[in-house]
Amino acid sequence: MTAMDPDPVEERGLGVRPWRVLAIIAGALLIAVLLNAPELEREAKAKPFGTERDVWVGIWKPFAAVSRALYLDRPRAWADDALDHDAGDGAFELASATPSAKLTPADATPTPTVPAQLVRTPALGDPLRVWIGGDSMMKVLGESFVREAGETGWVDPVHEPQLESGLTRPDFFDWPKELNRLAQAQPAYDVFVVMFGANDAQGIVEPGGKIHQDAGSAGWIAEYRRRVAGVMDLLRGDGRLVVWVGQPIMRSEGLSADMAMLNQIYQEEAAKRPWVRFVDLWPLFATSGGAYDAYIADDDGEVKLMRNPDGVHFVRDGGDKAARAILEVIRDEAKVPAP
Repeated sequence: MTAMDPDPVEERGLGVRPWRVLAIIAGALLIAVLLNAPELEREAKAKPFGTERDVWVGIWKPFAAVSRALYLDRPRAWADDALDHDAGDGAFELASATPSAKLTPADATPTPTVPAQLVRTPALGDPLRVWIGGDSMMKVLGESFVREAGETGWVDPVHEPQLESGLTRPDFFDWPKELNRLAQAQPAYDVFVVMFGANDAQGIVEPGGKIHQDAGSAGWIAEYRRRVAGVMDLLRGDGRLVVWVGQPIMRSEGLSADMAMLNQIYQEEAAKRPWVRFVDLWPLFATSGGAYDAYIADDDGEVKLMRNPDGVHFVRDGGDKAARAILEVIRDEAKVPAP
């Protein structure tokens, strides 16, 4: 072989230089990052307010800007539109489903009108349409409710939880938009069963942009109360019952304190609204001394494992116990005879 002859190894592609391979890999990674940069930026913004969030937002923001400038964000946006994925823009705004369903300020009390019966009594072949959803606490609980309620024959349940969601971060999941859609759905739902709070003890933003970092501060409580009141008002409808489920005691003392604070807000706002019933799960999952224990006596008196090892979520027996308590409230309001 002369010096001018091609290298057979090079001709077969086996002599590609390492730097070229690395360049191809780096280029592919850069394209992948640019295609997903706006979503990575959104996920960074959805992190709890603080230094970590600021760092990640700072990292992804320039990539997202380049992606939008080159229209590389379009494929992801088209896919999200096709799948109806919309995380919202971070503003907690509630469009009114009815003239009475307006977002009320914390110091406003709706005029109470007590109907003779909050929700109709279901008839044979015409069960109550019940929507049940909320944060991750509603996953196992909701599954239990669907099974327990479905077996009665007088409830037609729809279960739609959103994990890691809540009322403090509509930029992660836009509950105001989703609940407004559900409140206007046809045929109309007779009952809404909602549960929030497990992810809500974090920084919250007022409509004007002011951030309240510390859950429990006066400003934080006022804004969160405004949101709870707004959701309760939004879900109001003629002949409709709203069941607001409180959070149970948690293994962590700090988290339990946060949940107790939120439960107080839920209970107080529900008391102002005749169409809302607050279901207090706390005593159902606390010991006789008021402490947390993963093992609690069931309705039949048998002690069973009720809580997940994380000290937060329910296991199946816990979900069943909570579901029966909720179902009993609906049964009472709909005047359904006990079996």
